[in-house]
Amino acid sequence: MNTKIIVITGGTTGIGFACAEYLVSLNYQVIITSRTKENLEEATSRLGNNSFGMLSDTSSLSDIDDLVMKIKKQFGKIDGLFVNAGVFKASSFEETSEKLFDETMNINFKGAFFTVQKFVPILKNPSSIVLNTSIVVFKAFTNTSVYTASKAALESLSKVLNIELKDKGIRVNIVSPGVTESPIQKKSGMTDEAINNLVEHFSSTSPIGRILVPKDIAPIVEFLLSDKSLVLRNEKIIVDGGTTL
Repeated sequence: MNTKIIVITGGTTGIGFACAEYLVSLNYQVIITSRTKENLEEATSRLGNNSFGMLSDTSSLSDIDDLVMKIKKQFGKIDGLFVNAGVFKASSFEETSEKLFDETMNINFKGAFFTVQKFVPILKNPSSIVLNTSIVVFKAFTNTSVYTASKAALESLSKVLNIELKDKGIRVNIVSPGVTESPIQKKSGMTDEAINNLVEHFSSTSPIGRILVPKDIAPIVEFLLSDKSLVLRNEKIIVDGGTTL
């Protein structure tokens, strides 16, 4: 029976929740985080046994410290970490404000950077870290300049981490999703009409005939967290339904 303990940051909706649900179905013990108590309670209720929720804001270093301390006290060490928490707000380069820049970088890069750093002491040997980035790193989309920069910065970190953490048995790999239908579009400020147009566009142009959904990403993340990927380092698995062919 699988007894691996996995932490997923931002695990109450979208890709994070789909991955948590998939891992729980395979008997992993899954700890999800959220900034909102209501969302956390709803998600853990839906996930059921072997799921645990903890309040934590990825943009707050003190919150990350508290999160690691609580997990260490309750679980000891963990087997894997899926750095998934992120934010996307559409804005053209010329209209991007300092506030939007700071919010995006603080969550998507700074928060991810220090999440990994602070979790290192409680990661087992061997263990796995998976970074959630995006196809925006290598395919340009309008109104995504800061988001793209934040994800590119996160990817650039992976090589260094694999070198510096190798003696601890910690491996780092990347999942790079394409455009995925999830609450992130609504949170970004997109209208229902724009979201529907997005779904229709990818349904008609993608080789798989539809837009990606969060559960498409889950088996890939599980592979990277599991012992099946023990020999992989700095691999990036692109999950985009062939839209970047």
